[in-house]
Amino acid sequence: MQLVDPCGDPGTDDPGAPPSSSPQEDDQIKGEAMHFEVMRLDDVDGSPVDTTVVDAASVNRIVQQAAAIGQRLWIRPADGSAL
Repeated sequence: MQLVDPCGDPGTDDPGAPPSSSPQEDDQIKGEAMHFEVMRLDDVDGSPVDTTVVDAASVNRIVQQAAAIGQRLWIRPADGSAL
């Protein structure tokens, strides 16, 4: 029997099992760290100024730093060739 929580997320057959905390944590448990392409955007026209590929753990820090100075970012999952 598959359990579903009120938010619609599928559970497990074991109601005592702790839910996973995040998709990134699930990937790290499986040994597959997620990577993201982070592009810093020009303040005037929004064109990419520079690009870097980082692991999921670094994204929050980069976003916080950009928010502190009003910098615009575009973040998307990195494809395999960007690594």
